[in-house]
Amino acid sequence: MRSELLTPAFLRAFVANFFSDLAFTMFIQFPGFLAELGAREALIGTVISVAVLASFLTRPFVGEGLDRVGRIPMVTAAAAVRVVTVVSFLFIDRIGPAVFVARAVYAVVLAVTFTGLFTYAGDVIPPGRRAQGIAIFGLSGMLPGMFGPGLGDVLIGFGGYRAFFVAVAVVDLILLVVVRTLRPLPDAPSLAGRIPFLRFIREPALRPVWVLTLVFGLAFGTVVTFLRTYVDAVGVGSVGLFMFGYSGTAVLLRLTVSWLPDRVGYRRVIPVAIAFIVASFSLLAFADGVGMLVLAATLGGTGHAFLFPILGKLTVDRSPAANRGAGMGIFTAVFDLAMLVGGPTLGLLIEARGYPAAFLTVAGLAGLGGVVFFVADRTRHSPPAVAG
Repeated sequence: MRSELLTPAFLRAFVANFFSDLAFTMFIQFPGFLAELGAREALIGTVISVAVLASFLTRPFVGEGLDRVGRIPMVTAAAAVRVVTVVSFLFIDRIGPAVFVARAVYAVVLAVTFTGLFTYAGDVIPPGRRAQGIAIFGLSGMLPGMFGPGLGDVLIGFGGYRAFFVAVAVVDLILLVVVRTLRPLPDAPSLAGRIPFLRFIREPALRPVWVLTLVFGLAFGTVVTFLRTYVDAVGVGSVGLFMFGYSGTAVLLRLTVSWLPDRVGYRRVIPVAIAFIVASFSLLAFADGVGMLVLAATLGGTGHAFLFPILGKLTVDRSPAANRGAGMGIFTAVFDLAMLVGGPTLGLLIEARGYPAAFLTVAGLAGLGGVVFFVADRTRHSPPAVAG
């Protein structure tokens, strides 16, 4: 008999993450607020970069806190700070230190919420169904991505950024209410058997996971960062069309075949997922029509649908229970690192050689990352230490 997946604890965490990511996707509109205050592109980029850097630097401490303090207390505190931080934007009327501080704080508490809820989900998902469980849980973040930015457009058009920030604060307040319904697990992981952080981050079983996560984060970060300017430059399709195809494909596959990696094994699915990502960026490099753009989006969404939950599953499986928060903290920090390093580097490459060269470089790095993963991967099932 298969272990139950959709337990009350799982569903509460799913709903909480839905509202968390709804606020996050709405906040994609934030650069427009900076522009309204008079900031130009370079300053806007600096504000966002400082926020991403703050999130990246605090991720390891977030993971440590999730293990030592607990998932629910950390997420509850972060949700409360989110409400206060968003409200603070209502009182900011010029570019200054307050903008940098408030945006950085919001980035940090977003990281705490995201990492904490995914760690909690990893605790409640049955081990034999972790890839499927993380894939389904990931829908709580992908569904808001399909309409969150559009909702922001409507709110800003209706009442400006004042109405926008009030709405985001309400969403974060709902998140806080839902988080308060989460209950400690009866078999919550203890600190027994915990590995010191600096040793844990170098564990041989996890190093291949970090490598593959880095190249996957680079690929996804490239879409997030350069898709807008790419479609403007080539005059093909739109951001909305691409993201609908990308997210729609990922959602559909997770709803129908999310069980596949658990059934056939991650080592069989990873090469196929990487191949889809390589094909997606190769097509983008030479897209000359809407059809090719949509096909690239579909291929990329297919690779994302399987690779993200597999990487999440391997992080949880190979982390001792006492280090699971730290593991998810590192896992999410690697995505930030990919954006911090990849964004400027690929931007320079685009300016020097154009989008085809940059996209083919990402495709090549994705393929190379897959090769490195399988060469370095020596541990298939057991974590580096017995769970506490």
